[in-house]
Amino acid sequence: MSEFIHADRDQENVFDVDAERLARVYAEAGLNAAGSIAEQESVVEELEAVVRDVLSVDPRVGEIFSSELIGSDEKVGMLDRILGKQASPKTLNLLKVMARHGRLGLLRDVAKAARKMWQQRSGRIPVELETANQLDATLEKEILTAFGGVLGADPIVTQRVNPELIAGFVIRVGDRVYDGSVRTRLERMRLAMIERAVDAIQKTPQRFVDKTTA
Repeated sequence: MSEFIHADRDQENVFDVDAERLARVYAEAGLNAAGSIAEQESVVEELEAVVRDVLSVDPRVGEIFSSELIGSDEKVGMLDRILGKQASPKTLNLLKVMARHGRLGLLRDVAKAARKMWQQRSGRIPVELETANQLDATLEKEILTAFGGVLGADPIVTQRVNPELIAGFVIRVGDRVYDGSVRTRLERMRLAMIERAVDAIQKTPQRFVDKTTA
């Protein structure tokens, strides 16, 4: 039984990789067709709006988009009815191409890939700034300016308040974390004290023997 489970997981991993690759292909095609960086951003925002305002509101639409039992022509017609007066021709055309190739089920992945691709093309980078208290715009700018050389791009900042930090801040850029919080400093001090105590016991154990029980 475990062999079948392992095989299923392998198939899921392969599917995930293929889905991500295909999503990037459609995202790149959609952005390239859009033209300027500003127009590409509009396409990204419209894709995200479809995910947010259509798929997330009514999961049945997503099921129809993913269904192999519903023909591509019917899906194209559905796109015209739902988005014909809302989405731009370039975004609608991308969705219709996906529908004709049976890839509308990848819409969420395409929207994510398009956002990431646009950020790279425009020199923008998502940054999460976590602080113990809400920062005003001036202090936030000072912190990000100080990290300008590290970031290497214009940041798109998401700020989050976490009182457990006590003071200071934590900056997350992709997989990198820059931790300047008081909480982390205190934790490092605690670990250093424990390490010094263990080292002292190992070097001179006789100093730590309870003579009253000897």
